[in-house]
Amino acid sequence: MLKLTKNLFSVVLLAGVFSFGGIAAHDFSSAFAAEKIPVAKAAVIDVNQVLNTSQIWKDAEVKMKGRVADVQKLINVKRDALKAQADELKRQKTILAPDVFQQKAKAIGAGQRALQREAQVSNAKVRELLNQVRGRLKGVIVKISAKVASEKGMNIGFDRNNVIFFDDAMDITNEVLKRFNASKTKVEITVDKKK
Repeated sequence: MLKLTKNLFSVVLLAGVFSFGGIAAHDFSSAFAAEKIPVAKAAVIDVNQVLNTSQIWKDAEVKMKGRVADVQKLINVKRDALKAQADELKRQKTILAPDVFQQKAKAIGAGQRALQREAQVSNAKVRELLNQVRGRLKGVIVKISAKVASEKGMNIGFDRNNVIFFDDAMDITNEVLKRFNASKTKVEITVDKKK
C-alpha cells in the first residue's frame, strides 16, 4: 500500500510539474509575442577603405614615417661608426699582433650583431605601434558607423570584407568617411628613439 501511494504521489507530482511548465511556457511565449522584435535593417561599411583613404590616416602615416626616419638615422650613425672601425682594423691588420687583431674583430662583430638586434626590436616596435594606431582608429570608425546607421534607421552593421553581396543602398561607407575626416581625431605617435 505504501509503495502504491509513493508511486501515485510521484505521478501526481510529475503531472503538476508538467502542467506548471506548460503554464510558464505559455506565459513566456505570450510575453515574448507582446514584445516586438525589430526587423533587421543592415548597414554595410568598408572599414579598411575608410581608414586607408581618410586624411586622419594619411596624417598619421606621415608622422609615423618621420619617427621611423629619426630612429633609422640613429641606427645608420651607429652602423657607419662600426663600418669605420672595421675599415680601420683592416688597415691595421699588418701592424697589430694577431691576438689583438682577433680581439678587436670580435668586438666589432659583437657591435654589429647588437646593432642588428636593435634594428629588429625597433622594427617590431614600429609594427606594434602601427597596429595599435589602426586598431584605435577602427574603433572610432565603428562608433561613427553605428551613429550613421542609427540615423538611417539601420540596426545592424557589417564590414564590407565579410559580406558577399548587398544592395548599394545599404552602403554607408562614404558618409562614414566624410564624418571620420570631420571628426579631427588626433593620433599620438611615439617611437622610442633611445634604441
